[in-house]
Amino acid sequence: MRWAQVRKTFGALAGCLFFTLFLTGCGSQINFTWTVDRVPQNLDPQLAAESPELIAVANLYSGLTRLDEAGQPQLDCASAYTVSPDGLTYTFTLKEGLGYARSGGQDGGYALTAHDFVFAFRRIFRAETASPYTSTFALLQNSQAVLAGEAPESALGVSAPSDTTFVLQLSTPDPELLQKLALPGAMPCNEAFFDSTQGAYGLNRSATLTNGPFYLYNWNTNGLFLRRAAQGDRVTSLRLVLNSTAAATSSPGSGSGSGAVSQPLTGAELVLAGKATAALSDSTEAGSLASLPYTATTWALAFNCENELLAQPQLRAALAASARAAAPDLPAEFAVADGLVPPAVTAQGEPYRQAAGSALPAYGDPAALCREGLAAAGANRFSGITVLLPQGQPYRSLAGALNQQWQKQLGAWSAYFSLEELPPDQLAARVAAGDYQIALLPFSPSSDSALEVLEQVGLSHWNSPDFEAALAALRAGGGNSPALLAQAERLALGEAAVVPLWYHSQALLVQPGVRGLVFRPFGPVLDLTWATLKE
Repeated sequence: MRWAQVRKTFGALAGCLFFTLFLTGCGSQINFTWTVDRVPQNLDPQLAAESPELIAVANLYSGLTRLDEAGQPQLDCASAYTVSPDGLTYTFTLKEGLGYARSGGQDGGYALTAHDFVFAFRRIFRAETASPYTSTFALLQNSQAVLAGEAPESALGVSAPSDTTFVLQLSTPDPELLQKLALPGAMPCNEAFFDSTQGAYGLNRSATLTNGPFYLYNWNTNGLFLRRAAQGDRVTSLRLVLNSTAAATSSPGSGSGSGAVSQPLTGAELVLAGKATAALSDSTEAGSLASLPYTATTWALAFNCENELLAQPQLRAALAASARAAAPDLPAEFAVADGLVPPAVTAQGEPYRQAAGSALPAYGDPAALCREGLAAAGANRFSGITVLLPQGQPYRSLAGALNQQWQKQLGAWSAYFSLEELPPDQLAARVAAGDYQIALLPFSPSSDSALEVLEQVGLSHWNSPDFEAALAALRAGGGNSPALLAQAERLALGEAAVVPLWYHSQALLVQPGVRGLVFRPFGPVLDLTWATLKE
């Protein structure tokens, strides 16, 4: 279970951090600055999982494929490929003359061959690597046996018959393989160079060897700085620097300004003020700005099933049915959810939600369910229940509306609960530790993976052998079967381990003049391979 993802999602949605970019021209150099909450710590592509590293790796490395603006895979290091009739064998032919660059753009001193891709995939399935990409490439032949130490890594379904021929052997066809090969985990790694770093691979400038559109220019406590040779009006400099953009606001009653605190500007404010060319926004309101909207987050109630009362499925169902019946005044960027997996997630190349349809069960009458659940628990009323939620609007109003609905429908059993607002980090820590009864949480994956969303159901401490078996089957099969994903989702919602309430739509806001940005909401990842600036 990726408990770090809970913290990461909260950080993105709480409005505390804004990822922004600035563009300036200096002679033939076009600078592109993306602000981050922290400087990337590791440039090892087989380990990249969080936003700063994902952005850095996407621009520093090239894989067999690269996704274009439409999210379609285009050949990158590969010049051609073939697929066997049974869909199990992919044979890639690499471009001639591929190589690496060291920090500063110097020749890396190593040729890039098909053997580097073999080594990269073997690293993924070394247990000591602890790569987040083991489930992504679970359909590689013998992958699970290699990961478990039950087979040698030479048994993994990757091989290099020649320096320019790379072969992937699958156990089951994977319609999303070409898209997956654009992910950081599939980037090449030269074994000789890796060994020479003596455990420091990707941790500093001298231990980093890249092959992407940009090279590493500098890396310090202030940021990560990438460059490439001038080519027309393409962006030539990418700077990932710590976010310092904030406006001073006074706390209520501060009078002359004492007590002023720094608050980050919204994405729209940054762009409209000319301090950013593009920015992530929690709102889809774009005004005069170009907007790339996406819905990658579902807000849901999580019930701690280890709680004496909430262990009863009837009580969870009663609260779920009542909460779903509530009709709060939703902000413009929120919409009623019909499943836990948000609409931006795909499966087998198609929107998952369209394939799965609504996953919401018919819970039944809340009052009747409440009576049954309390009787099963040997109790006559609710007591000692607190709902945790993130600080600020609109979460306070939304949680308050739920509480009022529970009181309205279930008040005969004292179903009016305390609300406790917490900063995002504290809330995530409480939930991860199991120190809660009910929590209002964002469910959002770090990659385009419905399986990752479903794995987050584990924070409810709900015990279901059927659900765990479904997850195990998904992990073993690459996690891309819409039918199996839908089965697992309906199991979790049917027993009200979690209750999806609202989808949260967000957007990347972009000034006119910027073209060719490849933006993917999960991460987020910004690929500047084709990015240009035209005045």
